[in-house]
Order: sequence, then C-alpha cells, then structure tokens
Amino acid sequence: MGFDVYDASAWILRGGVLASIATMLVGLAESFREGIVSVELMQTRRFNPDLGAILRGAIRFDGMSLVELGILILVLTPILRVATALALFARERDRLYTVIASIVLALSLGSLLLAR
Repeated sequence: MGFDVYDASAWILRGGVLASIATMLVGLAESFREGIVSVELMQTRRFNPDLGAILRGAIRFDGMSLVELGILILVLTPILRVATALALFARERDRLYTVIASIVLALSLGSLLLAR
C-alpha cells in the first residue's frame, strides 16, 4: 500500500514549511553575520522575483538571497502539493479529481507566472 493523497499532502506541506523556515533562519543569521540587516533595509528592499538571481545568491550563501529562497519555497509548497495530488488522482484513475487538480494547478501556476 502506497501513499494516499492525504498522506502525501501532509508530508509535502510539513516538509515545505520546515525547509522554508530553516532556509529563512539560515539567511537571517547570515545577514546578521554580514552586518547588512537594518530596519531601513527591511522596509525598503523588495522581493527579487528573478529565480536565477535568487539561486546564484543562495549558492554564494548571501543572507538576503537565502531569505528570498525560503519565501520562494514557502510559495511553491502548495503548488507542489497540488501537482502531487494530481499525479496520485491520475494513478487512481479518479477522473473528476484529476480534472479539478489540473484546473487548480493551471490557475496556481498561471497566477504565479503572471504576478510579476
């Protein structure tokens, strides 16, 4: 007996939230270590939507990029949950929920891509 949709969803949500929190905490600690954290910076700096820049910064262990990566992980977690549910519903040949999950996934990805 494999994972059902509810078990998979729960594990994805838990893992995504924990990975996000850990990444943001490491980024915040690194930002403090770098001495670049200030109230003014936090109030004026905007989220960088460029995935390539975030990943390059995270690879360099840049604190702010790690925080941004943590936020990105948190945003992508429910989308991964829906994609996994879609795959599991399709495997179970549940057409109704496969169609519903497909629509939700398309709307979620479309919203994410058009949010710029």
